[in-house]
Amino acid sequence: MKKSIKIATLFFAAAISITVVSCQKDNETTEENVVAKSANNESKELLNRIYAFQELRDNINAGEKSNGSMSLQEMRDNIDLTFNFEHSQHATPFANATLDTFYVAMPALDANGNVTEADAIATYKAFETNLEKLMASVDDDMNLAKNFSIKLPEVGAKSGNDIEVVFTLGTRDVVPYPSSGPFVKGDDYYWGRMLGRCDHDSTVRITDAAAELTKKFQSLDDGFYLISNVEYAGYKPYDDNDQFLSKYTYYEDTTLTCGHKWLFCYSGDDEPCITYDELNCYYDNLNRNVVSANGALHWGPKTGYPYHECLIEDHEIYLAKRSVKLFTAYITYINKFLITNE
Repeated sequence: MKKSIKIATLFFAAAISITVVSCQKDNETTEENVVAKSANNESKELLNRIYAFQELRDNINAGEKSNGSMSLQEMRDNIDLTFNFEHSQHATPFANATLDTFYVAMPALDANGNVTEADAIATYKAFETNLEKLMASVDDDMNLAKNFSIKLPEVGAKSGNDIEVVFTLGTRDVVPYPSSGPFVKGDDYYWGRMLGRCDHDSTVRITDAAAELTKKFQSLDDGFYLISNVEYAGYKPYDDNDQFLSKYTYYEDTTLTCGHKWLFCYSGDDEPCITYDELNCYYDNLNRNVVSANGALHWGPKTGYPYHECLIEDHEIYLAKRSVKLFTAYITYINKFLITNE
């Protein structure tokens, strides 16, 4: 799974030869050009940081001694950048996307709260080992991973002293992209559980309404870019008083123009079919609340970075007298740096 520095560097060189964002014309300095150059300088600085960490790793793995150290935050940021650079397939739209998690033990800290360079590299290796073991255990073709969110344990937290790594797991979609745009007549799907289309065609029971909505909100960015500080945040359209969906934040849209909820929510025991016009209602609501820069859910609640893509999940919760079927939205927020040739 590991990319070599040489391969990554060659890929980078190929990418920057074809990706251009400069707004300069006849050597004229414009506001857009200044912004483009500033962003490109930052991306180059981050690449240099990645290359330096890779060189440190190769030297230590080759047996060289190191007496250096780095702060815990510096270690976290180096691993964040390098691990997403080497292992995240973030430019690939996924099918059957879902979230997964693994944990890595925290390294020892010295009296100043720093980590030795050797321990930082050992921690990075533990990241790779955990991911390799997890991917090797997958037996349903979920063989792609992307958008690694790396969270250090909070001081005094009861949840443990491990580093938490959340990421998106999935397969490469065989349906030609782009899948963006509204649903059309005939795009009628059962709500979830991979029950397929509502026409009861058993040969296409490999999808459902939640999966089809997810396809509409997979990133379709062209070019080569770096990512860092991935944040995942989940939202639900039904207030269950955190009994069943406690990891999701309840959000109520008071500006609805269609539907009684901004995402699918249904009370009953049957398997509802969501027609194409109802799916378009949720599609429009997601575009307004999440994709739009003015949307209430467009910016990461902790990092403040913008929306990148969205995973729609289906759930059924059982109450005293009825069940409730609903969708939740798991939104990916990232800090993204496009690599250019300027």
